[in-house]
Amino acid sequence: MPTVTEERPPRALAEELRGLTHVDWTAVWAGPPNPGQALDDWCALFGWQPLTVERVLRVRTTTGADLTLEPLVSGGWSPVRSVTFTVRHLNADSQDENDLVLEQTAEVWPAYEAAAREVLGAPEFSGAWDDPAFPEPPNDRHWLPSRDFRLGRRDPYRMAVWSAKDPEGPVTVLTAKSGGVTRRGVGKRGVMINVHCYPQDAL
Repeated sequence: MPTVTEERPPRALAEELRGLTHVDWTAVWAGPPNPGQALDDWCALFGWQPLTVERVLRVRTTTGADLTLEPLVSGGWSPVRSVTFTVRHLNADSQDENDLVLEQTAEVWPAYEAAAREVLGAPEFSGAWDDPAFPEPPNDRHWLPSRDFRLGRRDPYRMAVWSAKDPEGPVTVLTAKSGGVTRRGVGKRGVMINVHCYPQDAL
């Protein structure tokens, strides 16, 4: 049977999203200061505790999620390109379980999307990797995957998108990210249900 290496219940997703609605996103996008007291004070503004400070900053929220603040430019912390956390991670133990990983993800996905809808309302898009209405990236640097990549790898397997009313607020993207398998089906599949928060003007 596939192995669950991380699993937080849908209600925990709702709690984290609710907490992020009170974040000063302008300050988050600007990025954190260097490690030290200034960083501790910056994290405290959001109720976060710094965990690791190598390459990228990882913090823990008051409700237990580990957030990763991905920088726009590798090697620096500022500005921040995205804030990400994982609520579920399922891995195949053999190639024979690859389809089962997708099936089990499809079974739990509605509960996670419903939890996000509870906080964020109806998404502007919700669908599967092969949905004809799946949004296309405006350029090759955008966070949305190219059509060829998405269709060739079935990644993301599911996606739902919400844009905050405040222009400084995030585009919140719930995805079932599928990986570990080549276009020819070689490899053991893993699927993570993630939340990504991007600036609304992100490329």
